Amino acid sequence: MQDKKTKVCLIGTSLSGGGANKNQALISKMFHQHGFETHNVIVVNSISFDYGGELFNLGLHKSNGILNRIKRFYLLRDYIKKHKFDFIIDFRDRSKILQEFFVLNFIYTVPYIPTIRSFYLEYYIPKNKLLGSLIFKNAYGIVTVSKALEVKVKEDYNYKNVQTILNPLDLEQINRLSKESISIDGNFVIAAGRMDSDEHLKQFDRLIETYSKSKLPEWNIKLVLLGDGTDKSRLEILANEYNVSENVLFEGFQKNPYAYFSKARYLVLSSKNEGFPTVLNEALACGTPVVSFDCESGPNEIIEHEINGLLVENQNFEALKNAMERMISDKELYSNCKKNAQNKKDLHSFEKTMEHWKTFLKAE
Repeated sequence: MQDKKTKVCLIGTSLSGGGANKNQALISKMFHQHGFETHNVIVVNSISFDYGGELFNLGLHKSNGILNRIKRFYLLRDYIKKHKFDFIIDFRDRSKILQEFFVLNFIYTVPYIPTIRSFYLEYYIPKNKLLGSLIFKNAYGIVTVSKALEVKVKEDYNYKNVQTILNPLDLEQINRLSKESISIDGNFVIAAGRMDSDEHLKQFDRLIETYSKSKLPEWNIKLVLLGDGTDKSRLEILANEYNVSENVLFEGFQKNPYAYFSKARYLVLSSKNEGFPTVLNEALACGTPVVSFDCESGPNEIIEHEINGLLVENQNFEALKNAMERMISDKELYSNCKKNAQNKKDLHSFEKTMEHWKTFLKAE
């Protein structure tokens, strides 16, 4: 424990749903457990993840109109001033340029750290290179979740103080929850993520098509999809059109996905792009091999090909189909990948991740 606690404020969209929100919750637990005074601020009133420290829920003050937005800006500014934080760590998407210049220059009155968690940098940095290179000029530093992202941010925007810190895993919780029972019988493979209709980043539609063309239905191996979103009903219709509706199971959002991961033959990831797909590490921590596109960015920093899973040529769905079949038919390969699935889990422990954060923050 520290004599004088370092005070951190983690600001995000919510504590529910997507990977960035989940990682905010995990990092808040990690900081809290290691003696930091930890505060979470969220702008949408949605909470399903366990978190550590205090919570300031701006979503409870939200209504329509510009006056309400201004009111919430003032509430956030006053909260930051009141608590005199040592650092703000920002997990939000930052696509509204004028709003971000205002927030960064007039509300974030203490050292702040933007995190970048997707290879689609326009979520976080203005596409215009000049604006992008200026927006974080006063930041304490920038944290990315993969080495490929770190390189891209440095090269594209000329930022110097960029640090990769891997997403943590609550290994104790994963081990405990992975032993819980589920209602699915028989063999299945699994995929997980938000089913949003705007950008189709997870490409569940293409995954269902690929599954339908594979031998997995013939082998009586189901495809289980975890997640909710605006695209879910369309995906259910699509499974019916491909005549695999009885084999594709939509299990919705699960607060405990680990019980499913641990019982799947393997997890498959078919995304257009990622930042650092925590779901791969979560499956591996459950002892479950993975099959994934070698998309930008993250999978090739997690998967050792034919050691703990299979890396597939990016966006080659025929190759993905072959890999999905091979992970079932090649018994020796599968046994080897399953044996090695948990080899890297300690890299994502709270203890190892906390070491990196302490070094970055110069906090002992």
